[in-house]
Amino acid sequence: MIRQTLMASAAVALVCAGTVHAQEVSVSEAANIQKRLTHYLPKDLVDAGMVTVRAATSFYELRFDPAPLLAKAKSGAVKVEGLKPMTSYLRPMPEGTYRIESNDSLDIKGTLDTPADKATSFSYVIDSMKLDGIYDPEIRYFTSADWSASKIAFSSVTPRESISASFGQSVMSIAAEKKGADTLDISTTGVMQAFAETITSKDSGKVDISADKVDVDVSMDGARYKTLQDLVFLILDNIDKPLLDPPEIARLKQLLRNSLPVFDNLKETIRASNVTIGTDKGTFGADGLVYNIDMNGVAHSTRVGFGIDIDKPRLPAGVVPAAFESAVPEHATFKMAVANLDLAGAVTYMLDHGDFSKKEPLTEEQSAELGRIVLPGGMMTFELEDVSAVSPIYDVRLTGTMQVHIEDKDRRRADLTLTMRKFDETVAYLQKNATVVPEFGQASFGLLMMKGLARDAGDGAQAWDVTVGEDGKVLINGRPLPFQP
Repeated sequence: MIRQTLMASAAVALVCAGTVHAQEVSVSEAANIQKRLTHYLPKDLVDAGMVTVRAATSFYELRFDPAPLLAKAKSGAVKVEGLKPMTSYLRPMPEGTYRIESNDSLDIKGTLDTPADKATSFSYVIDSMKLDGIYDPEIRYFTSADWSASKIAFSSVTPRESISASFGQSVMSIAAEKKGADTLDISTTGVMQAFAETITSKDSGKVDISADKVDVDVSMDGARYKTLQDLVFLILDNIDKPLLDPPEIARLKQLLRNSLPVFDNLKETIRASNVTIGTDKGTFGADGLVYNIDMNGVAHSTRVGFGIDIDKPRLPAGVVPAAFESAVPEHATFKMAVANLDLAGAVTYMLDHGDFSKKEPLTEEQSAELGRIVLPGGMMTFELEDVSAVSPIYDVRLTGTMQVHIEDKDRRRADLTLTMRKFDETVAYLQKNATVVPEFGQASFGLLMMKGLARDAGDGAQAWDVTVGEDGKVLINGRPLPFQP
């Protein structure tokens, strides 16, 4: 985190003057870089040399020394040992970019002693961490960067709970490409090996979590980087003011308008391989676990999606009776989204009606109107992209759309499709175990009734298209459900 903060600060500092071209390394430019880098720091920390820039033969040496910061906080509740100066090297490139390199390690210990935290002790260890990237002053970001670390470990101990976590070798890559006058496509990929975490609590006992590998893939297309950077600078320039002055309010509103939709698409996927969770009830696990989110920006029809995918889950012996083991899914997916959110309309309304000279820019009535704008017609829309489970005795999938009115719960409608394979195997399983679970007999009878309403979906699949109107009427494959009023 310290390394990332330092690099981000250096990036901002290097570009305050705009685009640069290939230049000779000089003492005067080192002074300019240091001045820009320390622009937002307190004067006493600047004078104490917390951040310094020195000109060498073909590069600038950027040094961050935490000692002045620690001395300033010496009488506080946080005590830290082991922090040492860290150094990065900034090398001007012929095309006007900078190559940024660093090679450091981290080994710190500390305590946090407050009534709320009750003498928490912590430690952070990184055997080695390296950064090698190309920074482009025109876009104020890295066009490419590779970061790696070995043996990352963290621990936190309180009187009631202790947490320790570690990763083996970890690598991460960043890429950014300019796509328009003020837009960037940004992507980050990473792999972290041998994740392990242990949580020990007086209340809940001990839990061990591990994964052979964790893959991270994040992309953001169409990021409005210039406007967002201007917003950051506006906030930093006025961070000590309790309220903004009229010209600054006007500038803030204009920047917020220009930033929409902030980005075009955001996607994040995290994959963990061979996950295990050890508890006092036994060891649970899965061959694979995937988590993902996606969003199409702050738009007039925003869609926010999320999903979880589990492959070959494993349960401790005896948790599931032998007769029911075949009912445990081999693969399960839950992927849905909240759609049709008018976030851009809400932002526009806030900028048109909000009084930013007050601590509460909107009245209660205006805040309520804001909520109504976000959900057009008062309806919340859920898209079921893929809700499915597969086992040796069933293969079921649900997709479609549901809408619910947030104030009138009786107002709802749905358009769903339920698809089943292995239908006969499912019925046979329920009938076989009906003596153990009487409800299974009723379930098998219900499925056989459903089969009479199904349509042939091909490839051995049965399907039911279910439509529910606001009047409560249900249609299955276009036909009214029998026996309904």
